Amino acid sequence: LGVAGARLLATPLRRMTALTRLDLSFNVLGAAGAAHLAGAMAYLEAVTSLDLESNRLGAGGANALAGALGRMDEMTHLNLSHNMLTAEGTSAVAESLGRMDKMTRLDLSFNSIGAEGARAVAESLGRMGRMTWLNLRNNDLGVEGAGAVAGALGRMHKMTQLIVSFNSLTAGEDFAPLLHALAAMPTLRRLHADDWDSSGLSPFMKNRIAAAAPAAEVTWPGRQQ
Repeated sequence: LGVAGARLLATPLRRMTALTRLDLSFNVLGAAGAAHLAGAMAYLEAVTSLDLESNRLGAGGANALAGALGRMDEMTHLNLSHNMLTAEGTSAVAESLGRMDKMTRLDLSFNSIGAEGARAVAESLGRMGRMTWLNLRNNDLGVEGAGAVAGALGRMHKMTQLIVSFNSLTAGEDFAPLLHALAAMPTLRRLHADDWDSSGLSPFMKNRIAAAAPAAEVTWPGRQQ
């Protein structure tokens, strides 16, 4: 679509008030395209599934869409992955995400949200008690961001799959907040920890992770548990 296509789509889109699923992934909308669509998307209050993966939204696009997202409180599936949101963009949509208490599947991966973005979104995540699938991969959370998110994860008692790999956790103690969160997820069945094996984890810490989520399959290089 690009910016020109987004401009053309905006008018008919605003008439689709009964729409429940919208997939605009891989369309290079950018911030300008998002701005064109934002007004129309504000009318789509019935949408339950929205896919905006790989659109180069950036912080500008996130700011443009925040208001529209805030009206979509029927949302159960949202994909904002690969959009270079950064901390600023994540902070812009955080309040809107907090209204989506029916959310079951959320993908915020590959957005470089960092610790600041993690803190901004953590409160919203904590309200999503129905969440079963969450992807925060490749977001440079670090120990501070992981700690912020862990508090929210501990309230997600229906989680079945969690993806938190490649987040700049480099020592055993960096994983401690996540251990407490994992222990509060009795339904967790799969934990993606693809880089943890090379992050300085001792066998003792690996055993603690396994003990915290005894029913989950843990994936990391060369080993499945």
